[in-house]
Amino acid sequence: MNIFMLIYTNFFWQPLFNALVFLYNVLPWHDLGLAIVVLTIIIRLLLAPLFWKAQQSQKSMAAMQPELKKIQIDLKHDREAQSKAMVELYAKHNMSPLSPVSGCLVMLIQLPILFALFGVFRAIVDPAQLSYLYSFVTKPEFLDPVSFGLLDLAHRSIPLGVLAAISQYFQIKLTLPGAPAGDEPEFARAMRVQAPFLFPAVIFIAALSSPAALGLYWTVLNVFGILQELMVKKLWKQNASLQK
Repeated sequence: MNIFMLIYTNFFWQPLFNALVFLYNVLPWHDLGLAIVVLTIIIRLLLAPLFWKAQQSQKSMAAMQPELKKIQIDLKHDREAQSKAMVELYAKHNMSPLSPVSGCLVMLIQLPILFALFGVFRAIVDPAQLSYLYSFVTKPEFLDPVSFGLLDLAHRSIPLGVLAAISQYFQIKLTLPGAPAGDEPEFARAMRVQAPFLFPAVIFIAALSSPAALGLYWTVLNVFGILQELMVKKLWKQNASLQK
């Protein structure tokens, strides 16, 4: 086993597999779907500080855009002065020049978790995988993939794939900034216009080639993210009203 597979198995796949089985054991009705919902919420809560920081950075960047644009125009012939002015502007807003990539960082952190969960969901019906349980996790006779009495999470589900794609669309629409005033780089404009449709399409295609458990996870993750985004925007509006 190479070092990457060792890290993947010991630090991502096995902990998530054990967490899912543990929740399956302790939650009422031993429902795998309920266990996935609870596990998804736990993962989202653990990542909440990173999401919060990314949202704050996005808000600060939006507020800085007019000043950044002015610096770029006024000092377009003096790169050194432009760089110095931009660093001072970031410092004024208590931001790092790397802050704009914080949203990408959150996505990168989620990728190994997503890959590991993909492996976990494919393994849920294989009794041999129960040998990977930690000593303190009770070994069930089997994991029943039928959830909520009607949904087989071991096989693909087109309705769940549709729900995952729709929820992804609304989450992206909530989090993407609007069109900036003035000129906008072609790449940024393309991402702003295409992202709400491109990413849901990717999620839908992935859901069609995966167990329904993945679609359930992604749908719950998006719904939780939408609620979090709405709550954060409400808090920002309240703070803005208090500061006036």
